[in-house]
Amino acid sequence: MKLKTKLLIKDTILATLFTSLLILCVSFLFINISFFDPISKTLKDFSFLDVYYSENFNATNTVSQDIIIINIEQRDRFEIAQLLETIKAEEPKVIALDIIFKEQREQFIDSMLANALQGDNIINSYLIKEDNVIANHDIFNNSGKKGFINLNFDDKTNVIRKFASQKEINNNKHYSFASQVAQSFSDSNWKENNFDKKLSQENTIKFHGDYTTFLTFGFDEFMQNNNKALLKDKIILLGYLGTPTGDINDVEDKHFTPLNKVTAGKSNPDMFGIVVHANIINMLINNDFMYSVSTIWIGIITFLFTFLGIMYFIWVEDRITTVQFFTLKKIVLFLFTVILMWISLWFFKMDIILKTAPIIGITLAACSFIAYYKYVFRYIQKRTKWKNYFQ
Repeated sequence: MKLKTKLLIKDTILATLFTSLLILCVSFLFINISFFDPISKTLKDFSFLDVYYSENFNATNTVSQDIIIINIEQRDRFEIAQLLETIKAEEPKVIALDIIFKEQREQFIDSMLANALQGDNIINSYLIKEDNVIANHDIFNNSGKKGFINLNFDDKTNVIRKFASQKEINNNKHYSFASQVAQSFSDSNWKENNFDKKLSQENTIKFHGDYTTFLTFGFDEFMQNNNKALLKDKIILLGYLGTPTGDINDVEDKHFTPLNKVTAGKSNPDMFGIVVHANIINMLINNDFMYSVSTIWIGIITFLFTFLGIMYFIWVEDRITTVQFFTLKKIVLFLFTVILMWISLWFFKMDIILKTAPIIGITLAACSFIAYYKYVFRYIQKRTKWKNYFQ
């Protein structure tokens, strides 16, 4: 009995290593053969947890008390200058513009806009494109901060799930638009939470909702509003929200996010860039982060489930009929998949991201490759004195 147990453990370890090597070879071919490029890109763009967002399981009706978004629509520079002066009169804590004024136009209006952009609490934006910076013309430089508005440096995926707070180009460190806003809003909060270190790597965005989650104004709606005092000490974001505000068919500066109602297949982008920034800013000023289980722990969990699964199926196969074995195997693997997906959703509700795709995929594949292991080692056994559990 002890010998059989030892042989079972030995064969399980060898089968786990054998199937892992087989899976590695298959995945290598899948990734490197160009025929599979569209498939791998589709898988990269899809996450099971997107379903959680798309079904509004994480929807909230809570309006952020600190962030106000004003839609610049298709307004010209003169109107934007007027808007800025009106906002500045209400003494907000931060005014941030998701707009780039690349070139000079009419001198008089540009001088008005340049004057309106002056202020330590005004944050401008720029775009990083192929390690080049696309920024405001020099006449619009001010004494405040500026940050890059890129939301995605990964050209292999279209869905915005993570954000980079820092980007190094030619030994110069650049900081994101959202991080500059958050730090300007509360430098003490930034230092207290050690965000310089915390944001040195990419972080998953915790989405609270679309533009309706925040207090938003159209251009005319704001200018005609008699209660502008609500801007005091707030974060004011100026950016594009469609014309009219929230138009679902307007895809200018719009991106795919996990909140998209269509989780697979073709769909329109679902969130304007300024709203993605607002979600990130809200996350930073409230220190409300998502925690991702590390790759090392994912690997350990995957190995453990693979090992236990292979051991169980090796042990049970010789105790029941072939039909019973294949039926039991399908039921066990199905239940394993459903339970692990449920656990990942439960973790997600607690702001913990457990990537179950590699765990489920590798475990199921490994348990399916046991027959190949048995064939190879039975072949070896015929030519050697190798002992195994199957003899």
